[in-house]
Amino acid sequence: MIDSGYARTMDKSGQEDEFIGNGMPEKFDKNNVKGKKRKKCLRDKAAPRLPHSGYIRFLNDRREQFRFENPNLPFAEITKVLATEWNQLPADKKQQYLLAAEQERVKYIEELAAYKKTDAYRNFIQRKLKKKKVNTSIQEVQELEKEKPFSNNSNTVYDIPIYTEEFLNFNKARESELRQLRKRVTDQEQEVSVLYKHIGNMNNGIIKLMANTKKLKAGCLKYEHYLIKLRSLLLDAFDNIAFPDNIEPPTNDTIDTYIVNLATHLTTGTGTDPSWIENVKKVISNLDFSQC
Repeated sequence: MIDSGYARTMDKSGQEDEFIGNGMPEKFDKNNVKGKKRKKCLRDKAAPRLPHSGYIRFLNDRREQFRFENPNLPFAEITKVLATEWNQLPADKKQQYLLAAEQERVKYIEELAAYKKTDAYRNFIQRKLKKKKVNTSIQEVQELEKEKPFSNNSNTVYDIPIYTEEFLNFNKARESELRQLRKRVTDQEQEVSVLYKHIGNMNNGIIKLMANTKKLKAGCLKYEHYLIKLRSLLLDAFDNIAFPDNIEPPTNDTIDTYIVNLATHLTTGTGTDPSWIENVKKVISNLDFSQC
């Protein structure tokens, strides 16, 4: 005969969360329509904590700051961005996290070896074996319940937990959240499309600017060659002129400034020998600029 403890566990099978002092499950759910839930492992609080990997240590360091800087981002998106940041982390910084994780792992192994020699570990193993025995007994009772003949009584009322008001409200809230997420994804896709279009326009503009720049450089190079030849032509012409004592002949470095000053002298005709000015005008008028 099944005792009251087993009867209570049969009515609440499927929600095994914690264990009371005598090792019996504290609560179980009704018949699970969607299948078995993953059972929680029995853990001993006295046991040393499992070490974190380098990636988990990185997440713990960055998550709070990143969440403060981006309060509107959902948890899944934050984890995705931080995962990308971890993959792009420089090797030296990533090695610091990996080295700290390795040191924690070595320390955990030493603490675990010491813990297995304590009475707390032996008591934990006994509770674990007792839990396994209880679960086996519950499974046997559930198998007996399944073998009962099916009743064709149409007046029978079945209590299906999936259709409870609590579940329906929970499902409604999740559907609303899912619609909001889909809308957000659609809006972000539209924003990305606009950004791609903008990037395309900017790339086209860059191509046009580069083509114009190349054309202007070619034109500037042509005028530079022309200016070099013009300077040489003017210097050759001035070599055949006798300059007054108060005027120094131009050189390749001063020819540009000299021509500017010469234009002033030729226009005003002051402070300079008129015959020399006439010779300069005659020489310049006889230059063959087609050689430039």
